[in-house]
Amino acid sequence: MKNNYLIFIFFFFLINFNPKTVLSNEFIFESNEIEINDNGNLIKAKNGIARSIKNNFFINAKKFEYNKSNFTLIAFDGITKYPERKIEIKANKFEYFEKKFLIRAYGKVTIKDSFNNITIKSDEISYNIKNEILTSPNESTINDDMGNIFLVSNFVYNKSRKLVKINDATFTDKQKNIYQLSKGFIDLELKKLVGKDISLKFNNSEFNVDNEPRLKGNAIFYNKDTTTVNKGIFTTCKINDSCPPWQISAEEILHDKNKKIINYKNAWLTIYDYPVFYFPKFFHPDPTVKRQSGFLMPSFINSSNNGVSLSVPYYLAIAEDKDATFTPRFYAKDKTLIQTEYRSVNAHFKNIIDTSSLFQNDKISKSHFFSKSKGQINMTNFDESEVTLQIQQVSNDTYLKSMKLASPLIDNFSLLTSSLGVSAYREDLAFNADFLIYEDLNKKKSDRFEFIYPSYSLTKDLGSVNNFGIFNGDLQLELSGYAKHYNTNVYENVLINDFLYNSNILFSNNGFKNDSTVLIKNIITDSSNSANYKNETSTKLKTIFQHNLSYPLIKYYDNDSSVLNPKISFKFSPTNNEDLKDLDRRIDVSNIFDLNRLGVSQTVEGGASLTYGLNYSRIDQNDQEILGARIANIFRLKEEKKLPRNSTLGKKTSDIVGDIGFKLGENINMKYNFSLAENLNDTNYQSVESNFKVNNFVTKFEYLNENNTGNKETFISNSSSYTINDDKKISFKTRKNKKTKLTEFYNFIYEYRNDCLIAALEFNKDYYNDRDIKPEKNIFFKLTIIPFGQTSSPNLFN
Repeated sequence: MKNNYLIFIFFFFLINFNPKTVLSNEFIFESNEIEINDNGNLIKAKNGIARSIKNNFFINAKKFEYNKSNFTLIAFDGITKYPERKIEIKANKFEYFEKKFLIRAYGKVTIKDSFNNITIKSDEISYNIKNEILTSPNESTINDDMGNIFLVSNFVYNKSRKLVKINDATFTDKQKNIYQLSKGFIDLELKKLVGKDISLKFNNSEFNVDNEPRLKGNAIFYNKDTTTVNKGIFTTCKINDSCPPWQISAEEILHDKNKKIINYKNAWLTIYDYPVFYFPKFFHPDPTVKRQSGFLMPSFINSSNNGVSLSVPYYLAIAEDKDATFTPRFYAKDKTLIQTEYRSVNAHFKNIIDTSSLFQNDKISKSHFFSKSKGQINMTNFDESEVTLQIQQVSNDTYLKSMKLASPLIDNFSLLTSSLGVSAYREDLAFNADFLIYEDLNKKKSDRFEFIYPSYSLTKDLGSVNNFGIFNGDLQLELSGYAKHYNTNVYENVLINDFLYNSNILFSNNGFKNDSTVLIKNIITDSSNSANYKNETSTKLKTIFQHNLSYPLIKYYDNDSSVLNPKISFKFSPTNNEDLKDLDRRIDVSNIFDLNRLGVSQTVEGGASLTYGLNYSRIDQNDQEILGARIANIFRLKEEKKLPRNSTLGKKTSDIVGDIGFKLGENINMKYNFSLAENLNDTNYQSVESNFKVNNFVTKFEYLNENNTGNKETFISNSSSYTINDDKKISFKTRKNKKTKLTEFYNFIYEYRNDCLIAALEFNKDYYNDRDIKPEKNIFFKLTIIPFGQTSSPNLFN
């Protein structure tokens, strides 16, 4: 009785003298504001701590209500910490049930388990202290230490077993891949996940933006290094209501996250639900990879000249700034071609090498080597400078054309160019020098090479001429030249100094536009066996003057405007013309008013001439030209017979040159370019280009007829296409040589295309002959799987 009396006195003093600590059966309350009601059965406190005596945890909160009758503690806006178990719970409201060993948290609940390195957020969580089980019936977010973020409809977390059961979960890994599964278990100790009914959407930041790479399967086994999906399906096609255009289904799909490779076991490539190819084992880089070593799509190549071959390219990522592609071709006949393209690029240097060898009977019978390098260098007094090196070599004249080799470096099958060049620039000065070797494979061995060592130019802006009234303008000095060796024993050395004056543009009071140009040219030559220059050192001084006068007129309408611009150009040079009558030069409206309309740097156009013409444009309200016409002619007092004959530039009255073009919206576009003889009856040159579009049908015609030029080329070509719908398209191309009356080629393509698959049936027929190359006729099927590449069938004619 004495002890009970002492306890009563103790509590009496605590209640009546602003207590800071109150002791109940289960909790110790520490607070400056404690209120005890209902004969001590109800304890209320604010801004304090409630410490559990039995379970060794405490709650720090803004408000407490403890009911001793039902052993229930309610706390608001606080945090619960369990130091021994390294767990803390933050929430808007807590309910603790002593008899059930249960804590419930509500509203913005955050659980941090530092023992298992997991964070959980929800709006309601229950924590069974005795069994160490946390549950939530509501949508929750779980973060683990592997960088995964889970959004689950509900979960059960067994803390002691380090196991989380999740349902209807979506989670994102640290690579930003998104997973969905119906049920799963997270093993926090082994750091893995096991689930069923998996769907994986890969991070598309480094992939083709038009695709949606994803993977589905029956079950998933996930850890920080690998993801394994059983009975899986992979595709990159966009999600739609029907089946994807292509997919790879496999017994097992393994995603190696470290190597960034997706491996397949017993895989089928399916096109619109039809199995096409079977692969016992197959792999490719995952969609986050920009570049990775591996095989590319194989393809069949068929040629009437070489037969059927299988191409199996392999891509090798050597380093961050270096890679290569090996493309072997295995022919049905006893030969193999191996082509290699090596690429290297960084901030200051770029290099591409393309080489190939054709093996027959274990020996190299034909080969090629192409290389192009460009690098930045530091040159004093220049803002930018670089050096370039290009090498082109083949062992057989028709090798490139017959094998149809493709490369960014191969732009001509008949003319090879090797060079070494240096160039430098600054605002007022430019320098360029090139050492070149040309090899024309169509010429005989003795005359096919042309050496230029070097070709050079230096251009210097000398500034402006001011305070001279109408003579104000800009001055420029250009030094250029070359040393050339060609046709076995022909040598030419040329040095040219150009002094150029361009006046400022002046407008008179009545609207005339004036400008003038003066060129003084000094040419020094030294040659041997040349038809262009004397076989001795020679110095010539030439000059030419040109004055341009125009009267631009413009008229505005309600929705468009018209521009009419009459032009006159007077050109005079006191020097005699060089013998250029055999030079192939065509004059048209694009160059007829140029100072150097001859297109040569070693001389100027001698004599006096008057060039006159007219430009007309009709401009719509969107500043688009809907109708345009230009016409021009050259008049001379004296005929200059040494000027190029095919251009009629030297006649007293040259050809009338011009063009007419019109555009009607987006549907019709046509342009006609012509050169009429002065009698207006003979046409020396004419070309017609037209584009017509009617709904889904587009056709383009091109006609060219050259009567008095060196080429004397005459042909008509057509390119047409019809878009059946968003996926299907038919296209046709042909060209007929009107001079030989032979069709050069036919190309017909039926193409099906969407975001991830291109299928085409292609027919090609070539009629040309070139030494050991014969005409060809091919029809084959092409299939492109995006992003893996293109494959094609053999020639269906064979």
